[in-house]
Amino acid sequence: MVSELGSGLVVIPLIVLLEDIAICKAFSDGRTIDATQEMIAMGVAGIANSFMQAYPGGGSLARSVVSNGSGVKTTFSGLYTGVMVILALQFFTQYFAYIPKAALAAVIISAILFMVEYNVVKP
Repeated sequence: MVSELGSGLVVIPLIVLLEDIAICKAFSDGRTIDATQEMIAMGVAGIANSFMQAYPGGGSLARSVVSNGSGVKTTFSGLYTGVMVILALQFFTQYFAYIPKAALAAVIISAILFMVEYNVVKP
């Protein structure tokens, strides 16, 4: 099985960890981030996922940006978002094919637009 998965055994956890640390740094408000603590948390979550045959878990930068932009203060928003996604996939999947990719790209771009530091981009 290890030979079938190949480099994915190393690459997927590394990408998930890097994305998680990027999310932490983006929303840390200048506080220091303990990458070791994040790695241990992701490891424990990965071990728990293996007992339930779940996919590798990790944070999503786009979802975190949307949550922060909408004024979310608790982690309960993740549960709410998960329930909404499950309901949307259950009942509206057939209609998703009609949404143009440009519209989806516009939603993502508008969600992360406020994260761009213009003074860094335009000196």
